[in-house]
Amino acid sequence: MFYPKSPFLGSPLLESEILKVNTAGLAPLLEWLCLTPKVTTYRVNTLRITVDAFREKLENKLADRYGQESPKVYGLPNLPEMLCIEPLVTKFSEASVDPALKEIIVDTSCGAALLRGAHIYAPGVLAMESNTQLQEAVSVYADLGGKCKRGSVTRFDSPEKIFLGTGKVLMQRYQLFNNSDEPATGVAVEMQSNISRVPSLGDLSSEDALLQNLPSIVCVRVLAPQPGERVLDMCAAPGNKTGHIAELMGDQGSVVALDNSTSRVRSMLPKLDHYKSITAHVFDSTKAVAVGAAHSGPATVPPFHCASFDRILLDAPCSGLGNRPQLSCSIKQAKVLHSYPNIQRRLFGQAVQLLRPGGILVYSTCTVTEAECECIVAWALEKFHDLHLMDATPRLGGPGFPLPDLDASKSRLLQRFGPSEASADTVGFFIAKFQKNK
Repeated sequence: MFYPKSPFLGSPLLESEILKVNTAGLAPLLEWLCLTPKVTTYRVNTLRITVDAFREKLENKLADRYGQESPKVYGLPNLPEMLCIEPLVTKFSEASVDPALKEIIVDTSCGAALLRGAHIYAPGVLAMESNTQLQEAVSVYADLGGKCKRGSVTRFDSPEKIFLGTGKVLMQRYQLFNNSDEPATGVAVEMQSNISRVPSLGDLSSEDALLQNLPSIVCVRVLAPQPGERVLDMCAAPGNKTGHIAELMGDQGSVVALDNSTSRVRSMLPKLDHYKSITAHVFDSTKAVAVGAAHSGPATVPPFHCASFDRILLDAPCSGLGNRPQLSCSIKQAKVLHSYPNIQRRLFGQAVQLLRPGGILVYSTCTVTEAECECIVAWALEKFHDLHLMDATPRLGGPGFPLPDLDASKSRLLQRFGPSEASADTVGFFIAKFQKNK
């Protein structure tokens, strides 16, 4: 099976302080980031459907597509609302280049998604050869170098394109590249097979269940919200963890979701509007604590009084360097990467003030840099003496990295998803759980 070389290799950024990987070394991490997690995970909304009922629907969908070669669906005891789909191990996983087929070129973001089992949506298509017909089988390639001209009609030749799989055309050139004010939407190519062996099912997400990364599911389980509590999700978009919080609370209590983007809040409202416990606000969480005259305002809208929440999830803005597979060669600039710890500390400071004594704060990121993970934990323990670390359970990841100011006993309480035998094969992720002293 062929995978591209790491888009990070040779980047001076990663040889700097920005991406320290401790004793594990840089090379294994970069290789791991370029590979696709093999297991597909769904979180079932148990307020709407039983896990067994959704499992039957999922197994029927797989059987319709793969017959007797259908991959196994299974659950995990510590995450009873989750279902996992194993990778394909049969002829359906044998994606290979057929030179007789016409070619489709997609961008790297689309390429990464299809390696996780998605179909190809119209915005991700960069080029399609002329005279490609509906229902025609095509070879799908990703343009790693970003050199493919959008709308190209001839075969794109480049040493930086990589074969990803085969698909069936559902939209033609004139639909994809029509130069109208309204770009094409919908599935353009239905994937039939891919090199990652992840089943190509598309996104089966609905109100009944959501396609979601395993660490994100673990993260809310670590928060462990209880019915009747008041919970704050400080950086809520796209709202997947917010919905999970409400589900674990039985939709009883109050879940406040904040995000500073009007468009992101607008897009997440449809998936949250069937929860009676959730209220969402467009608001900058770095200003979430009420000061001065704001104390006289209603406590139901931001900013909020100190000690207003029983539990707080701070799934912080981050560099996103834990996303897998990484196909893009467009690495963020050093100045941008250096900016994340600053905003993370500002948000953390607000969270500590908003948390009631005895309350729980979970800090998480979808990245792998020490600066945004363990270093934030060490800073928080030094700055906020009324906080102490708790064990981030249930545990499906490995321990955090020890630092000079974060000893091994503390780092073992953290949970890091990365290239280690102790960690499940997932995207990169980090979770830390704090409790405020009573």
